[in-house]
Amino acid sequence: MCDDLIYPIQKLQINKMKKYLMMLLLCAMTCVSVFGCEICGCGNSNFQIGLLPSFSKGFLGVRYSMSQFSSIVKEDQTQYSHDYFKITELWGGYNFNKLQVMAFVPHIISRKESDDGVTASQGIGDVMLLLNYKLFSSTAISNNESTTIRHELYAGGGIKLPTGVNRVNVDDPGFNIGDFNSQVGTGSVDYLLNLTHNMMWNRSGIVTNVAYRINSSNSQDYRFGNRAYLNGSYYYTITAGVMKIKPSAGVNYQANAVNTFSGLNVVDSNGYNLNATLGVNVLYNKIGVSAMAFLPVAQEIYAGQTELKSRVMLGLTYSF
Repeated sequence: MCDDLIYPIQKLQINKMKKYLMMLLLCAMTCVSVFGCEICGCGNSNFQIGLLPSFSKGFLGVRYSMSQFSSIVKEDQTQYSHDYFKITELWGGYNFNKLQVMAFVPHIISRKESDDGVTASQGIGDVMLLLNYKLFSSTAISNNESTTIRHELYAGGGIKLPTGVNRVNVDDPGFNIGDFNSQVGTGSVDYLLNLTHNMMWNRSGIVTNVAYRINSSNSQDYRFGNRAYLNGSYYYTITAGVMKIKPSAGVNYQANAVNTFSGLNVVDSNGYNLNATLGVNVLYNKIGVSAMAFLPVAQEIYAGQTELKSRVMLGLTYSF
């Protein structure tokens, strides 16, 4: 009778072990085959404030950005991917004395052309809400009274809501971890810490933004690595009647920690991207028009298997 009890228990343990080994094998296979961009290519991972329009109370605007990435697997160069992302984003801000509230609502169109064929998706992405507090604002005049220097420092935090659709089915036999990278939503609630400094003197200015995003796991047990952002721009104001033209030049840096799936690291999913930026803002009364180009300087995305090829951003704002 004891033997009759022991055998079913052993069989159950063997079945559990087989299931566990199959999970490890699946994860290992998918980790090796991942080569889609996930640091900047993923439409959900971008965070860019840049130069804000001149406003006393608030502003509303729309931004449009286009990004292109190319990937080739080093071990098998017959596996490739060309990823295109088009993001139309409604954004706005409002000042309540020292408090500044901002909101970002993106619509994302992604297209992947790879050795497996063409896939595309589109829809509303993850909405982000940001609350900043003005820590201080100061004005100083140089000894010869020829230069007035102003400083402003904002600190705050925000939340990213899982409003974007995530259609990844981990139970599908054709499932690949790279599928998470081309979704319009991450499926997770994430948190943002933000610090912005503005320094202005005469016609010049420097705006610096540092942010850190803390990501959580989604319902499929996939977690994008935490992300760090740095954006800095120098700008100069040219006045022509009621029109102001602000050419700018700066840097854009993004880095992310390793992603995880079911508690296991996704191989080579951590990395960074450093770009030089060139842009111009044109302000006419309450209307603002902007354009910015991102020029890759250095990058390490999926162990060098993915490269940012191009990125541009256009914007239109109304201040009140």
